[in-house]
Amino acid sequence: MTDERRILRKVKVEGGYLHFSAAHFITYSGKCERLHGHNYGVLVEIEGELGSDNVVFDFTILKRRTKEICQHLDHRFLLPLHNPHLELIATEESWEIRFNKRRYLFPRADVAELPIANSTAELLAEYICEEICKALAEYPTAHLSTIMVGVEEAPTQMAYYSRNLHE
Repeated sequence: MTDERRILRKVKVEGGYLHFSAAHFITYSGKCERLHGHNYGVLVEIEGELGSDNVVFDFTILKRRTKEICQHLDHRFLLPLHNPHLELIATEESWEIRFNKRRYLFPRADVAELPIANSTAELLAEYICEEICKALAEYPTAHLSTIMVGVEEAPTQMAYYSRNLHE
């Protein structure tokens, strides 16, 4: 009788240069927060079986690809392109954002345009996870099962998003 058990293991990367500083505000309950910023931290966990080289996934690749995503967000205003409560007006040079009587004008180069509905930690975790999944498509991942991304807004506040890698 053969042992058919799948032994799953996890690798996790966090800290170091897996962070970004960015400005944002969120809309909720008909309100809009004041513009403010965070020094966000990011962690990534991948679960799967050992590959032929006896690792779940190469830490170096995972850190490098996550760092690239963090650099795209660093020192930017996080603009949720799909927020139904914001009026967005784009020009070649700028983004104008309106919420009721509030009006913001940002140079386009200072904006990270994100395909999300709100710049909450929960949706940022999902966005970062999806970007990592796109990056991992060029590597062998058949032996991997899940990925989880955490985004920390403050030392006591972190939101997580996880998904199956092969959805």
